[in-house]
Amino acid sequence: MFSFLSPKESSLQSPLDANDLQPAIAFEKIESHSFTPLMLCQSLNAPVLLESAYLKTGKGRFSILVLKEAFRITQEGKAYYLRSGEQKYSLELIPMPKNPNFLDYLKIFRDLTPPLGEEFMDLPIPLGGVGYLGYEFFGDIEAITFNKPKLYDCYTNAFIFGRDFIIFDHFYETLFIFSVAYAKEVNPYNPKQRIQEILQSLKHLSQQECTQENITSEIISANKENYYTTMVQTLKDEIYKGNLLQCVPSQSMQIKSNLPPLQAYKNLRTTNPSPYMYFYNFGDFQIIGNSPEVLIKVSTPKDSNIAKLTLCPIAGTRPRGKTQLEDLQAEEELRNDPKENAEHLMLLDLGRNDIGKVAMGGSVKVTQQKVIEKYARVMHLVSEVQGDMDLKIHNKIDALFAAFPAGTVSGAPKIQAIKTIEELEEHQRNIYAGAIGYFTQNCDMDFAIAIRTAIYQSGIYYLQAGGGIVYDSNPTLEYIETQNKMLSLIEAIIGKEGNTQ
Repeated sequence: MFSFLSPKESSLQSPLDANDLQPAIAFEKIESHSFTPLMLCQSLNAPVLLESAYLKTGKGRFSILVLKEAFRITQEGKAYYLRSGEQKYSLELIPMPKNPNFLDYLKIFRDLTPPLGEEFMDLPIPLGGVGYLGYEFFGDIEAITFNKPKLYDCYTNAFIFGRDFIIFDHFYETLFIFSVAYAKEVNPYNPKQRIQEILQSLKHLSQQECTQENITSEIISANKENYYTTMVQTLKDEIYKGNLLQCVPSQSMQIKSNLPPLQAYKNLRTTNPSPYMYFYNFGDFQIIGNSPEVLIKVSTPKDSNIAKLTLCPIAGTRPRGKTQLEDLQAEEELRNDPKENAEHLMLLDLGRNDIGKVAMGGSVKVTQQKVIEKYARVMHLVSEVQGDMDLKIHNKIDALFAAFPAGTVSGAPKIQAIKTIEELEEHQRNIYAGAIGYFTQNCDMDFAIAIRTAIYQSGIYYLQAGGGIVYDSNPTLEYIETQNKMLSLIEAIIGKEGNTQ
């Protein structure tokens, strides 16, 4: 794989000391009108598909496919690995700064990617890795220990580094094909030859239906209304005592099903378009999701030492009305509900505070406040916060650390809320409420909060949802809200007639 890695621990060395192949990248640009991202994902068995869409305006400009995986970097408990096919290499004997975290290891491999030409700087090419940081990654940021058992078996954190990528530009109906050779690879690899192989594959591609007969799906988890409402009441007591301002507990649901995850994703993207839609195939488990919420975006103009930071807190929810009149009434109720507005303003302030930790003085601005955004099953109050970060003072990972995890899935004060959640919830959150998205080569990033997300493993879909609790929350209504938030996933897996208990 790489010259500085070997199954023999004695031969591990610094990547900077290795002297082998130089990085290289090849590309081709073709018209995209004959293809769709989902079609290519299915037909070419791509491990990652990222899309965006909006209920009013349709699909976003770009879709991202990792067509072939080169390797993945994983954290498994306290251990760090590079995995490539059946091979698994420990990373812990690579010379590193004291007390490295997962993202320090990720940087090693991001630095081995080839340089991009200026013509590609505006394309979202996830050369720095695409994957997720689990909620419990916060234990690497603050001195908090997470001891609860896992609900399913997954990596603590995992990022895929692609060999081949396809980027759709829907505005111009073009797609860009990229193939990558990383620096320090042991075996020669010819990206230009690989591009020609991909082009030949596309010529002979045919549309396949992602279907399976005799689909059976049923909710197998117990009804958790009493569990959740008791937790809400406990949190209300803590808020009354002054220990918390707000806290965001969650509950989980399991659905036994033989529905293929890619079909579930197809159902989900059709019925509930969202700004962040994703399908990941990690082999032993798959992730599907349609998150509405930005965790953190970092973008850097060319030759600039200033990075633009964006986060979009969502707090305040109502189910969609069955008629246009009911929908307008629900919207008006949401706008004027004192509890929902109090919850939103708390988390908006927390978002400003998070960005303010690393942004230049005076640059933090609320660029959008309490706008109603509507999705297939629910509507939300949404704000947007932006700030400028001086890269001479902070690095881009500092922005991710400042925002992680989002206040909208933890609470305020954030650290106390996270400690309280750890005490009350039964299991680790794992992927739920963590960060899901990608890094570019220069460490710009685009991460969603991993909500409205399901993990599929061993024939079971694992769902989870939560809601913000303040002093005047109604426990029963809060339970119903979590059910509504899972409804689009339930319908994608079971259908509209599915029993939500």
